[in-house]
Amino acid sequence: MRIVLLICLLLLTACHATDPPATDTLETGWYPILTQNRRFVYAARWYAPGATTATLDTVVLTALGKPLSWYPSQMAYEWSYRHLDTTTTSTQKEMVGAFDRADKFWLHPPRRGHYSILELNPFPDIQLPTTVGSTWNWQLDVGSHYANPAWAVWQDNLHINHRYQVIDSTLVPTLFGRIPCHRMQATGTCKLGTTALESYFNAKYGFVRLNYRNIDHSRLELELVAVTSRPILDKAMFLEPSL
Repeated sequence: MRIVLLICLLLLTACHATDPPATDTLETGWYPILTQNRRFVYAARWYAPGATTATLDTVVLTALGKPLSWYPSQMAYEWSYRHLDTTTTSTQKEMVGAFDRADKFWLHPPRRGHYSILELNPFPDIQLPTTVGSTWNWQLDVGSHYANPAWAVWQDNLHINHRYQVIDSTLVPTLFGRIPCHRMQATGTCKLGTTALESYFNAKYGFVRLNYRNIDHSRLELELVAVTSRPILDKAMFLEPSL
């Protein structure tokens, strides 16, 4: 009987895989995007400086549904990905935090291996509720442990000034259909040069496209291609009833 109930639960979850669970929005009017076990799969396209053909990769964001232990105001999630120079199927993971609330949605980018170059770019961010033309600023000091001779080297901390602007609202074609998005453009300025991020935000799926221009003039495009939810299983479901 328990197995039958488990199968029913899995089927019900799969039927609504792309829908965020219902939450109480009476106070904030906000449906959290990063609900527990929700997975966002991004196709990644890397372009070397001046290149017109891309190297393909995949990164996955998995929401953990709990505050980040060392920064409780942020919600914890994992980035998982693989190195471009390996043929193995193993993945690396890193746990980071996000602001997922009625006045702000903000993410850490993936930042291991070759993805650590994104630390110098504007982070995905939107101030809510938003209007076309609104702007905001953010500053970040980046430690030298993110330096890499392949793109930039510095000592101590590198100070970066980020500036964001909401450009327009547009319908973006995705695998989920054409969905309404706010389009933002952001720049990061430091003594080593300028980086940029063009991002598209949807209130149901979060950031559906992230187009980076990096400090070494390479480019990275992240496109959301799948959103799924895994059921939250109770261990008691697998235990035989006591006699």
